[in-house]
Amino acid sequence: MAGKRFRDLSIVELDAHNTLVIACDCSAGIGEKELDTVLIDPAITAAYSARVPLLELLCFGADSLTVVDTIGNEMTPTADRVILGIQRELEKAGVADIPLNGSTEDNMPTKTTSIGVTVIGKAHQNNAATTKATGVLLVYQLGKPYVGEEVKKHLATIFSYDLVRKIRRNKAVVDMLPVGSRGVRYEMVQMAETHRAKIEEVADLGTADKNQSAGPATVILVAIIESKQKQFEQAFPKMTLLAKLRVS
Repeated sequence: MAGKRFRDLSIVELDAHNTLVIACDCSAGIGEKELDTVLIDPAITAAYSARVPLLELLCFGADSLTVVDTIGNEMTPTADRVILGIQRELEKAGVADIPLNGSTEDNMPTKTTSIGVTVIGKAHQNNAATTKATGVLLVYQLGKPYVGEEVKKHLATIFSYDLVRKIRRNKAVVDMLPVGSRGVRYEMVQMAETHRAKIEEVADLGTADKNQSAGPATVILVAIIESKQKQFEQAFPKMTLLAKLRVS
């Protein structure tokens, strides 16, 4: 089996048609322990730690098969809350039936919350995001960049998995990329490199909000075929056009 990287994903070819797709995320200092920076129920922290790799696989077009948690804290009470949060997020994502396994740190006392989540999925090799596009792509922004306390304030308004799936199924869409700690502008450059394209800004990508962290994937970039702009905007009127990618 051959392995390679695609953005933040690990890709393992199983055969001529199928691949394993592996995504992961970690979170530290966000919980209810003595030295945590952001105080919040670790179940919420865990849910958003799971959200990142789940969205990465969903945007790529992979089906999640299993989840592994690596918790740098004791089983009770912290890991109990973490596991509950992950289970709840799997339910939201529509994959509550997949296996969940992991490990905890029960040998050493800890003063900060530490959570790692890995999701393994399976996809067909003929994926739009890994196929070179032609012509001009339009890139839209779904969501707003939130991190830390801002995530807590906007829990009720962050976009759902159902909306992401709906966008993914739209025939105009050729690529979707979750935005994390490096911000919108950074991920825009990654998308342009994938398609060997030049970025033509429609919105100003130099503003503070385009360079700040989007935390637990509170933003997704969506690239569509330019000729299908009208029908896409009719279907998703609240998304913001950021740039054109002119494929060379």
